[in-house]
Amino acid sequence: MTENTMNPFANPEQRFSKLSMFELSGLYDAVELARQTLAGIVNQPRFFRGEDYNGAGDEVEGLIDALIEFAGAAVNVAKTASPADPAAVEERAWILLKYSVLCGDCLTAHAGEAAGYAAQLETLKKLKEGK
Repeated sequence: MTENTMNPFANPEQRFSKLSMFELSGLYDAVELARQTLAGIVNQPRFFRGEDYNGAGDEVEGLIDALIEFAGAAVNVAKTASPADPAAVEERAWILLKYSVLCGDCLTAHAGEAAGYAAQLETLKKLKEGK
């Protein structure tokens, strides 16, 4: 690890802003997969003392919380990004939509959000084609 990555949870938005949308999307997916995996692991009986987490369970839960914040930093960077390339715009839309679906429960809202991203992408494609 380099000096800048010794603590991967320190100032993530500053580092993430230097990534392409494709890199940011890959990072978001990897962090979300790690979070989901740890969530499954921490629900094993060996991480509980009665109804509550034991010390190890508390530590794993803390790591899950850190991963949630880390993924949130990637989403924050995507929200503020303004890519001009249609492929990057589409990748940005996927990041934001995946996060929105993970955090929400209203299908109608997700459908509207996806339609808005699709419309933005089509408009950009037409502009790039000169139509």
